This record gives sequence, structure tokens and C-alpha cells, in this order.
Amino acid sequence: MKKIQALLETNTKITKRELYYQMKHVVKNQDYIDRAINAISCILDVGPWAFNVVSQKGLVLGDLKIFMAHGSVVDCSISATLIPQDIEDIAELHSTARFILVVEKEAIFQKLIDEDFQTKLNVPFIMITGKGYPDLNTQLFLRKLWTSMSLPVFILVDSDPHGIQIMLNYKFGSIKNAHLSRYLAVPKAKWIGVYPSEIHKFEITTQPLSDSDLSRINNLLRAHYMDDNPEIVAELKIMLQHKLKAGIEGLIKNDVFLSDVYLTMKFVNHSFV
Repeated sequence: MKKIQALLETNTKITKRELYYQMKHVVKNQDYIDRAINAISCILDVGPWAFNVVSQKGLVLGDLKIFMAHGSVVDCSISATLIPQDIEDIAELHSTARFILVVEKEAIFQKLIDEDFQTKLNVPFIMITGKGYPDLNTQLFLRKLWTSMSLPVFILVDSDPHGIQIMLNYKFGSIKNAHLSRYLAVPKAKWIGVYPSEIHKFEITTQPLSDSDLSRINNLLRAHYMDDNPEIVAELKIMLQHKLKAGIEGLIKNDVFLSDVYLTMKFVNHSFV
């Protein structure tokens, strides 16, 4: 708590990793720092960003200029850019984007850039990746864009329990940070794929579900918000029935299938859950 007080008094921002290295002589590992920060966040009922502990992992690219309170401008249209650490210091957002596409994996995010999906779709949009399970900063940023610009949000993840969990974390918030869901969740976000029901249709390479996967699916099915999301429940039950999972990479039949066929079809047919 003394360290947190010092950060606030000096208006200094720090990442959890930096905090660990500064306190390495008194703590055992990074997990100790993570649990301590989460505990303080729960006690104070605010996000870690409120006491100047920040993160910076996610990337953004697209029709967006971010104007910070201190005068700097982040132009996200030129190349993939790290999401700013200080989301609360964003003064203005300028964009003509029509929607936001959230991509689970950085490799697929880069694949869509390489396929020039932005130009092919002929509609301005913003693309974000949290590089797997998103950090709080990525979720906070997505929520900021959604609430400030009222843009629809679409989420592309693997057809496996972890991918679906990541999609649900964006949509409803995580169990670990349930006390922060009102700051992070985007409940109207739509799951655009990959669905378990599409595995056979697109002849996607599969792997068998592990016991851990099966347990995770059953835990997801028991989540309180599933009562209001029967289409997600149906997809999870299909995965359970077939006991198979697949990655987005399985859709890469050729150099442009993901952008020219799969995602274009989704947007044209309004095919999302």
C-alpha cells in the first residue's frame, strides 16, 4: 500500500511487471504482485488504473486518432500501435469507423493486415487484439471506444474453450475481475466466429478436447449470463457433443480465404451471435 500511495502522490504510472522488479527483494514472484494488486482493487472497488498501476499489451489498427489530455496524438491508421496505457487521459477520439473487430490472436491480427482486409471490405473499421487473454487495459480501451462512439463490436476467436472464454471475457468481464465488469464489459458485442458448428462446413483441422477442456466448457455453461444467450449455449453443446476443437488458422485454405471468403461472408450475411 505504501508503494501505491507513493505512485499517487507523485502521479507516477507503473506496470505490474515493473512493480515486481522494484519489489523483487521482498516478494517471491510476479503472481504475488498480481494477487496483491487484485486484492487492493477489490477492497477499493476501483480498477488498478485508478491507483496508477497500468498495463500495455494490446494492439490497435484502423480508422482512429486518439487525442490525449497532455497534447499528444496517436494515429492508429498508419500501422499497428500499442494501446495507450493511460486510457483515462484520452481527451478525444476521431474516427469514421463503422465497427470494431476484436481478434483473439496477434498472428491472425497480422494475417488480416497482410491480406489487406481493411481495403477489401471497403468500409472503415478499427481492429484490436489483446494477444490472447486480454489485459485490463485492452478491455478498458475497447469499452471506451464502444461507449464513446456507439460502434458495434465483433469478436473473432478460436473454436475452443479458451477462445470462447476470451470472447465471454470481452462481452461480460472475467470472474477474476468481476468487480470491474461495469468498467470493462461490452455486453452487446457479437461473436463472429469461429463456431463449433462451422468446423465440418469449412473442413477445419481439429484436435480432441482434453479433460481440462471439457471441465472448462461445463463451467462456462453454468455461468449466470448463459440463460440469456441460448445461441452460445448451443455452440458449446455442439463442442461437447463432438469433443473437438479448432483454431482460426484452420480457415486459412489459401492466402486470402480468411478475409475474402470467411469474414466477408459474415459481414454480408450478418452472421454473428
